[in-house]
Amino acid sequence: MGKYDKAWWDGFRQQEVQYILDLTANKNSDYTGGDSCDNPFANFDFSTEFNVHPLTGICIRMQDKFQRAKAFCADGSLKVDTKGDQAKDIFRDLIGYSLIAIGMLERGDDS
Repeated sequence: MGKYDKAWWDGFRQQEVQYILDLTANKNSDYTGGDSCDNPFANFDFSTEFNVHPLTGICIRMQDKFQRAKAFCADGSLKVDTKGDQAKDIFRDLIGYSLIAIGMLERGDDS
């Protein structure tokens, strides 16, 4: 099978998940107001100011990512394809949003 066998896949998954954990921690700090904010969901909780449920807000952002994924699949490339904004980042962001949504579901009505 070559380079992309199950051993490669296991190492790749471990490395990618760690990258996503680090990335989402940094993004969460930036998007929630920095280190002084203790609410990891603050960015989405503020969507209630527009009468939008926080989970709906996450779904809207995920839909934005799916639209970019559709454009990538249709065209084979993205118009904005810089070091910090690549096709892989679409899927990393979807994982990040999924983690936030799961955390909010775990939090339940305790907000």
